[in-house]
Amino acid sequence: MKVLLLASPVVQPDFDRIARIPSLGLASIAGHIDDLCTVHVADLHGLNKPREYVRRIMKDGYDLVGLTAMSFQYQTALELAGIVKEAGAETAFGGYHPTLYCQEIGRSPDARLIDYIVRCEGEATFRELVMARMEGRPLEGILGLSYHQGKGMVHNPPRPLLDVSQIELPNRDCRLITRGFTSFDVPIDSVETSRGCTQGCKFCSINEMYGRTFRKFPIDRVIADIKDAKAHGAGSIFFPDDNITLDVKRLEKLCEAIIEEGLTHLRYKTQASASGIASSKRLVDKMGQAGFDGVFLGVESVNKRNLQFLGKGRMSDHAEKAVQYLHDNNIIVSTGLIGGNPEDDEEDMWENFKLARRMKVDFPIFYINTPYPKTPMREELKEMGLVTNDDFRFYDGLHANLRTKYLSAEEVQYITWQMNARYYDLEWFGYNKVKRLYPGWFAREILRLAPFYARRKLALALHLRSRKDFFREDLEKGELCKGVT
Repeated sequence: MKVLLLASPVVQPDFDRIARIPSLGLASIAGHIDDLCTVHVADLHGLNKPREYVRRIMKDGYDLVGLTAMSFQYQTALELAGIVKEAGAETAFGGYHPTLYCQEIGRSPDARLIDYIVRCEGEATFRELVMARMEGRPLEGILGLSYHQGKGMVHNPPRPLLDVSQIELPNRDCRLITRGFTSFDVPIDSVETSRGCTQGCKFCSINEMYGRTFRKFPIDRVIADIKDAKAHGAGSIFFPDDNITLDVKRLEKLCEAIIEEGLTHLRYKTQASASGIASSKRLVDKMGQAGFDGVFLGVESVNKRNLQFLGKGRMSDHAEKAVQYLHDNNIIVSTGLIGGNPEDDEEDMWENFKLARRMKVDFPIFYINTPYPKTPMREELKEMGLVTNDDFRFYDGLHANLRTKYLSAEEVQYITWQMNARYYDLEWFGYNKVKRLYPGWFAREILRLAPFYARRKLALALHLRSRKDFFREDLEKGELCKGVT
């Protein structure tokens, strides 16, 4: 049997220029079936023409093709599934959107392109699916699997969460596309140290996938995975854990293990809670010693009312201390700040901009509140009548799919676009740490963008174009973090 696992080609262009990371989840699934069959992983976001690539590679005779998708990637996954089905192979969908929307998908016309849905964690379920298909066994006993039976799709009972100590290392040798995955020009790969989160953020899908749980990989397993990623060419490691700072002492022990194993020459990046980072200067100092140089903080909002609505508690109270600790250790800080909440007016939205400026954040991401499928947030926003768009292609956190009580969806989008335009100015140029840590990458980006902004400013000065013209141009292209000052 030959199996192909496809990562979505759909990414946010602005993020992709900073970090293009190969899929860890698919490499993990490959590590659980490579003793059963021939398996390859194709990270399609590393290609300019992904559809042509899939048409070509399907001529190699794959029997089963797995596709993973978040909500904004789902429509493209269906298009790729059409190519796969034309080639005569079966398809298996996985990831957040197919898992949470399996019932709706099973009743929709989409189901004709989807033979199986592997729900929640895929390692054990996908392995059992491959074994059943190879041996011709029925599928009724495979937990976490949805499949066709009769005129509809049957959804087997969910699979209990896996014991992470039993999860095999990813198989990075299965990757067909190995070039072009970098962060600030340094080759990058992912290593997970834990799964799940016990916090109850209402906008997040994690709790719907794993419940409010936190499972930790053994430290020696994490170190072995880092070494394997390094052996495959990585000079930078991203830890994509859902909330790595839930156990601060454990993260400190991981840093100590990295130091003891002589792996501090690698550059580590992660996402973390502001409260976790702010709780321990000792931890952040240890992170700096271990080689961490980038942290994404989920700050969400400066507004206490909005934090309560988002289910984030007192997050902004910790943000300034967290950013200071990180900057003291020469760690680049990116923050997620969410606007477009029900009570937001224009002034409320600009408060997030002011917070980012006050903290001297290196890369703030001005997200727009998004009613992701099956989250408590979506139900509340629907009841309020604030959701304006149900086209999941735009559910990426950067497009406005709702209005507030005081702003239209287009006004929310335009204000957010303006914030991106104004943030990256000469004041930002003076304090950001990127130019010191990655001077080559930074210089090339400045040289790339300077003519772009010069042309826009000239067009404005000559009254050839308006700011709204540029706004609509960026909106059409999906590059929403540019703007014009």
